[in-house]
Amino acid sequence: MTRMTDFTLQMTWIRRGADAALVAALLLLSPTSLIAAAGTRGVLDELVRGTARVAEDVPVKRLDEVVTELSKSRVAREAVDAELRKAGRAAEVGEAARGAARSHEVLRLLRSATAELDPSLIRRIEQLDDASRDAALVLTRGGEELSRTLPDLATRGRLLREGGADTVAVVGIFGPDAAHAALRLDEAIRGGAVVVKEGRRAVTVADFGNAMLRFGEGSWSFWKEYVQPHWKLWAASGALAAYLANPEYFQDAAGKLTESGFKRLTELVGEVGASAIRGVGRGSGEAARQMKQAAQETFFDGWQGLYAAVGTLVFLGAVAILFRRVRHWLLRPFRWLNRAPADPPRPQP
Repeated sequence: MTRMTDFTLQMTWIRRGADAALVAALLLLSPTSLIAAAGTRGVLDELVRGTARVAEDVPVKRLDEVVTELSKSRVAREAVDAELRKAGRAAEVGEAARGAARSHEVLRLLRSATAELDPSLIRRIEQLDDASRDAALVLTRGGEELSRTLPDLATRGRLLREGGADTVAVVGIFGPDAAHAALRLDEAIRGGAVVVKEGRRAVTVADFGNAMLRFGEGSWSFWKEYVQPHWKLWAASGALAAYLANPEYFQDAAGKLTESGFKRLTELVGEVGASAIRGVGRGSGEAARQMKQAAQETFFDGWQGLYAAVGTLVFLGAVAILFRRVRHWLLRPFRWLNRAPADPPRPQP
């Protein structure tokens, strides 16, 4: 009986010690992490709505996740470095500019962008770490671009609500073209033009922002090269919804259409449509290669090529001389040849 009592007392003290350790850990962690994280989100939430000039009740979805992704994103850092170069304040955006000087310039840009907002906002931004400040600058540029590109308040608020922080960040990185692309997608979704195959979930503008943010320059290049030129074909066939749901299936890291993506496109849009879509991406590079090869074979192949080059230049020069303005400027240095020499002044009697 005594042994059982001792064992029970020991277990009680062990449980009490574990509870005390847990309470102590929570007391230590909550001020530094939980409260700090909530404060960071509150600052950036207010910053996005303020620079985008939308109502205070418009929610900004996935803000915490996007800030984390931006802190790890190479393309986001390059966008911040481009802002520093554009401002002309960072002599070197590299090793020498990664310390206090770079942090100071990022903060200076944020001060300028928030000059018309709540004065207390910049004081709270100053308390953020460097990674959060970089994310804040990207989101600030995104909010400003949305405000400039979409002057209608209702449209801007809806795009921010549907696209979330992902879309704001993408606009901040890739500029107004990304804002127009997001708006076009939003209007197509609301108008029922984006077909979703049975059994698949509906897509949103947030899927666009998430795809562009996760895969960076590759997804944006893919969108411009393959999707935009054949927009209706992508939207009406269900290919657009399939791509937004699984971008890595269609593209590689460089933003080129993969073989698996081409097969899936063939299933959705047909062989002719898929070939046309793939031809857009290949066409520009192939045309440039053929022009370069033709120039080399024509102008840089022995004496005959040299004669061809000289003959081409003579022909272009003859065509240019047919224009009066060209003749005026070409012959201007020789006009003095057509003037009669002036008589020397006669001596006065």
